[in-house]
Amino acid sequence: MTTVYVWTVSLLLFVNELMILTALAFAGYRLSGRGTIGWVVAVLAVLAAATLWGLFAAPKATFDIPAMVWVVKLGLYGGATVLLAVAGARTSIVVGFAVFSVVINALALIPPVSTTTL
Repeated sequence: MTTVYVWTVSLLLFVNELMILTALAFAGYRLSGRGTIGWVVAVLAVLAAATLWGLFAAPKATFDIPAMVWVVKLGLYGGATVLLAVAGARTSIVVGFAVFSVVINALALIPPVSTTTL
């Protein structure tokens, strides 16, 4: 039971990280005027977010700086939520993304998930 719970929360955390990238791509595309420039901005936003995540927030991040983990995570989750709203996403999507992000990340902070390395 515990193993299933840990893997489920871990999977949902990964899905949430993909949701951040999707939200940033959507917002980048919509806010930059769409078209070719929109695609370029969307790709660059995803690359920038993935790079920050890999350097500081990933489980096996390049730099092990605990404060930066929180800065990057809060910045990306909060930024993606705000950008979704500014880009014109439906309120239900913005609120659903924010609530899902808070809940799944809160579950990841408590044992057994927080004490398990996959």
